[in-house]
Amino acid sequence: MTDLGDVFLRLGMDAVAIAALVYGIYLPRHRRMDLVVVYALFNLGLFLAIVVITRGEVTLGVGLGLFAVLSMIRLRSETFENRELAYFFVALVLALVTAIDLGSLPLAGVLAAVALLAAWGVDHPRVSRATRRMEVTLDRVVPDTEALRAQMAERLGAEVVDVTVLELDYVRETTRASVRYIVAARGEEEEVPDALAVPGR
Repeated sequence: MTDLGDVFLRLGMDAVAIAALVYGIYLPRHRRMDLVVVYALFNLGLFLAIVVITRGEVTLGVGLGLFAVLSMIRLRSETFENRELAYFFVALVLALVTAIDLGSLPLAGVLAAVALLAAWGVDHPRVSRATRRMEVTLDRVVPDTEALRAQMAERLGAEVVDVTVLELDYVRETTRASVRYIVAARGEEEEVPDALAVPGR
């Protein structure tokens, strides 16, 4: 029989952990409220699913298989960057360690704290500056990668970490390239010329 007191205690622990992750760490750094909603609701959904699976009559394989299918459908409908996927994974881990009965509530709390500490430290702005990728089209042919990198750094006003030429069109005299650059730190104004951006990420 399900111990409701234990379930609600674990639910409270999970709520505190996911709130710390999305509102305390992710949102101040990346400012995407739409993903905060995704992380929080997916965490809650996974927590409830795990409670039903582990304490009910539904087999673990069937329950997790169904949840995996639903999660893949959601993920394929949205383009996630690597950092966003990392937060998504931490949200899943928090749900798992707080929902599954490990035999000790303090142990579950320690594991959740470790996951939060890792997310806070690994993605800290002083350790790793965020990067952004965009596709650009220039009205000239620039086959030299280093020359293209210098032009992009000048136009973006940012440090360019990677440039990949996607297409050289000698007929229309255009160059299409993928550029990854370091995002301005919080408090610094980031200006990206509209003429450089191509629809999409």
